[in-house]
Amino acid sequence: MSPEIRTRLPLRSRPSRRLDPLAGILLALLCVSATVLVVLPSFLWVERSAPERPWLVYEGIVYRTPGVISRDEVYVPFDFIREKIDPDVFWDNEVLVITTRDKVIKLRTEELTAYVNQHPVNLKFPVIMEGSMPYIPACVLQEIYPVTAHYFTDARTVLVKRLDVWTRRGEVKEDFFLRQAPSLLSRRVQVMRLGDLVSIYGKKGGWLLVETSSGNCGYLKEDRVREIEAEPPAKEGIPPYVPPKLPGRRVFLVWEQVDGRTPDPSRIGEMPGINVVSPTWFSLSETPGEVRNTADARYVRWAHSRGYHVWGLFSNGFDPVRTRTVIRDSDFRDQVIAQILLYAKAYSLDGINIDFENVYHADASYLTQFVRELVPMARQQGLVVSMDVTVKSESPNWSLCYERQKLAEVLDYVILMAYDQYPWGSPVAGPVSTIPWTEECIRKTLEEVPREKMVLGVPFYTRLWIERRTGDKLEVSSKALGMEAAEQWLAGKGIKAERDPETGLRYVQRTEGDVTYKLWLEDEESMTMRMNLMEKYGLAGVAAWRRGFERPSIYKVIEPFVR
Repeated sequence: MSPEIRTRLPLRSRPSRRLDPLAGILLALLCVSATVLVVLPSFLWVERSAPERPWLVYEGIVYRTPGVISRDEVYVPFDFIREKIDPDVFWDNEVLVITTRDKVIKLRTEELTAYVNQHPVNLKFPVIMEGSMPYIPACVLQEIYPVTAHYFTDARTVLVKRLDVWTRRGEVKEDFFLRQAPSLLSRRVQVMRLGDLVSIYGKKGGWLLVETSSGNCGYLKEDRVREIEAEPPAKEGIPPYVPPKLPGRRVFLVWEQVDGRTPDPSRIGEMPGINVVSPTWFSLSETPGEVRNTADARYVRWAHSRGYHVWGLFSNGFDPVRTRTVIRDSDFRDQVIAQILLYAKAYSLDGINIDFENVYHADASYLTQFVRELVPMARQQGLVVSMDVTVKSESPNWSLCYERQKLAEVLDYVILMAYDQYPWGSPVAGPVSTIPWTEECIRKTLEEVPREKMVLGVPFYTRLWIERRTGDKLEVSSKALGMEAAEQWLAGKGIKAERDPETGLRYVQRTEGDVTYKLWLEDEESMTMRMNLMEKYGLAGVAAWRRGFERPSIYKVIEPFVR
């Protein structure tokens, strides 16, 4: 901050008084104590300032890392931006990435070309490095964020102020010192005069934390300041979330599994209640930065003719190594995003459904960053972006890899895959998704995902479990069955499944010699329970895996909830 101002406030005249020797000694000791308490802090305060390294002042506090003045431009450190302005600003191997609702801005160090949504833009000043810390020019900062950054030469400070918030204001009622700390023993920073205006950012005891119009900050006695009308925001903040337009009141999506070739749409029956279809068309290629494409324009034309929106599913192939290679590299992320957007435009898609599973836990922040870079550019193209997430668990690669709250902040929809309670390969037989378990998964996910963005993933399938005992060894295997196939299996065995009140599903168990069969069935009644959970928690809709596993009558259950 600025050196101590020598001007003194007027003092009342006092009669001179001769001190006896003992009083003189005590006074000397008090002066030494005052030197320790006051002069030393003042020395530290002044020494940390330098003309080329001004200190950042934000909301009345001096930030730990100073700014930089280079070629008459103010530079602000990356750690300040991330901590105080934008927690999602990303530093990635000499590339600074800033994402907004509709823009992705990439700035490379020492380069005068930035990229906004992958289009080049000329800069007057580049990002620079000071040691290991990137610094961003204030002129760039002010273009992206609702802030100002003003350099005060006399105070040797850079005052950073938000423009999208109300600011408390005060007027000094009488001459008084601005202090470094809330104490009369603290170092004097500046003389405040009657009528001086300050911005107020806090209170400690009987002191106000303030910023002055000359770039200083510190504390003023509360009774020396008269609070005046607050200053309104000069810029608008982030607009509230507006759900994308859909054919119906809610999302009801069904995934279309495509193994190499898209099914002939002329052979697909009526699906009343459906408003979104999501074919599994895109995936990360083995070649880094490339996207595998099996899309079919005929399918899109058919879907649109029926009033369905088409959200192309984009998968990582459940390959954590392939995923890491792409999402940890800024250039590969750009390449992949550019291809997905190109395909979306070429096939007239309405949205993208991201299905990245089995991702290294250590790559969670990079997965979030990939989504943050895809969504603004997709939104600019008019695309809805959704992402599938698993239920919350302690599995590093299958659950902890999702930063659900951060993802939900940028995505249009988060689809909770509330199935595979007992997945393929489980050593214990069990249902795909019980109703109580589904409800608990909804509750846990709502801790991080807003209900208006959350879509409940439901199964159209079940698993037939086979337990084979050989001596003391029990072998457990399973195979997926659609609803009709499960009913046919029951009919073939001549047995009937009974509703289990604990799971909400029909259940049957049959033993034939050394083999025991177990089956929990999905049907119209269990689907009604799932739709009721959607209604109970006010969710944005449901998504079903997958078309072809259902019975046609299941849509009669769904239709009243969606329209």
